[in-house]
Amino acid sequence: MQFTGTHLRAVRCLPWLLLLLLTATALLCQAEPLPVGKGSFQFTDTKVSPGKTLTVWYYAPAGLRPDSKVVFIMHGTDRNAEDYLDAWAAYAEKYGFLAVAPQFSRQEFPQADYQFGGLRHPDKRQWTFPVIEHLFDEVRGKESLTTGRYYLYGHSAGAQFVHRFMLFMPDPRVELAIAANAGAYTLPVYPSGADAGFPWRLDQSLVSEAQLKNVFSRRLVVLLGGNDVNPNHKYLSHKREAEAQGPYRLARGEFFFRTAKEQASRMNTPFNWTIEVVPGVGHNNKRMSEAAVKYVVSGGK
Repeated sequence: MQFTGTHLRAVRCLPWLLLLLLTATALLCQAEPLPVGKGSFQFTDTKVSPGKTLTVWYYAPAGLRPDSKVVFIMHGTDRNAEDYLDAWAAYAEKYGFLAVAPQFSRQEFPQADYQFGGLRHPDKRQWTFPVIEHLFDEVRGKESLTTGRYYLYGHSAGAQFVHRFMLFMPDPRVELAIAANAGAYTLPVYPSGADAGFPWRLDQSLVSEAQLKNVFSRRLVVLLGGNDVNPNHKYLSHKREAEAQGPYRLARGEFFFRTAKEQASRMNTPFNWTIEVVPGVGHNNKRMSEAAVKYVVSGGK
């Protein structure tokens, strides 16, 4: 069989056509939407924390729209992301938002890499905080969402993650963050004299004064249980710096908020944080979630 020039050009194009076909197929598979209801998927962030895979629990309501809200739910020290997702699933269905609860295993993300965001690593590619931004892009792609911002909620150890995320991430796409019942805080002030540095205060090499002003302009809710007053709770830190913030979680949260407000005043910069004490609630994620969901539904208003 004799090939003409046209035939030869077609043959030479075959590898490129095959590559395009494979690429298109891969993109279609990657963008496959999440099944409606409760489920999970595996997510490996190739940009940071290389080689570490998260199990991501989610609840996708039947009425999910392209402009629906996305709510990230950060688990506590027990690393029980599925339980945290379950506390939000009914709300996701009722109000039509996508609830996402990533599970940071203790093996791959010890305390220093979860609650403290991996800031101990000089290489920022090993920081944990950016995983949320990249996971947001992942779920937006899967669901073809047009929404450009997300909500971030965390309880206990998850609240430690959330408030430090807001302090140290340069420009996160967070519409509103809610830190509920954290056991201890990184105070939004710089150390002086004999003051302890990070994780008890800011590191100015990581958070400049200009960035701190930006931090105070973001919307953060410090959500506290009015009955979270057990000074001997098994997970409560008793380090000297933590005790200086107060004897129990309610007092420490109030101290954190008061310190932030005073610092913003000294810097003469707008302060958009709020605080709420939930009456009759102790160290209970489910009850705190009930109080937190109203901020998501109202858009933080």
